[in-house]
Amino acid sequence: MFEQLTKEILAFENDHIWVHENFDILVKKYAEQWIAVKEHRVIVTAPDFLTLLDKLSDPAHTCIEFVTQEPLEMVL
Repeated sequence: MFEQLTKEILAFENDHIWVHENFDILVKKYAEQWIAVKEHRVIVTAPDFLTLLDKLSDPAHTCIEFVTQEPLEMVL
């Protein structure tokens, strides 16, 4: 069980890295959209987060990102 969870976490992390590395391409295609990525592929897109979640069969281990050209501000 631990090995499977480790694999899923590493795959999740690798998908986030892939999104970051391919952001320029993704923003041209999916600007102002939510995207879901698995195994370095965009599998679902939607204009809002809840619609994206409804479209996903397994959102738990899926990389989900909002693609925008505008810089995002984060308040922690």
